[in-house]
Amino acid sequence: MKMKFCILVSLAGLSSGLLMADQLNYTVTTGIGAGQTLYQFTLTNTGDTGGTLFDLFLALPTDISNINTATIGKPAGWGDPSGGLLFFGPNANPGTSFIEWTADFSGAHDVPIGEALAGFSFTTLQPITGPIRFALNDSTTFSTAVQGTSVPEPATFLLLVPVLATLGVRYRFRMPRGRRTSVMS
Repeated sequence: MKMKFCILVSLAGLSSGLLMADQLNYTVTTGIGAGQTLYQFTLTNTGDTGGTLFDLFLALPTDISNINTATIGKPAGWGDPSGGLLFFGPNANPGTSFIEWTADFSGAHDVPIGEALAGFSFTTLQPITGPIRFALNDSTTFSTAVQGTSVPEPATFLLLVPVLATLGVRYRFRMPRGRRTSVMS
């Protein structure tokens, strides 16, 4: 009887784990152009909102003067020359700001259930400290964006070269196990 109960509890936990909210994932690349930081976002429609996604609102814990608004990336049909709208500015709280992308009104660029859309991005003069929150389709319900693996700055790769060279040399000139001799005194 205990075994059946554990299996049912495990299955219940598994099924609830599959019910995910729509997601916004992002990566951070530091050290680009004059010490700026690049934020790149991918919006995934898991179906939690109940239909296509046509509006993305970011609430940022940084002043708008920290964001290089000329670098705001726009996916096709989301505030670029082909359509859609882009808004940005200071938010209601001091030291916070917002960026909002809206797809064009045709629905051709909406994100269908089960699909993802990348291309939302911006750069900052200093890294953002604190959670980036988002709302979808004109909602006032906010979720927290999830940061993925950070992309290292290019200088990090240069530090990796000597390490790999050292490991290669050590591997190349390693004595085979059968030829080692021990010296006894």
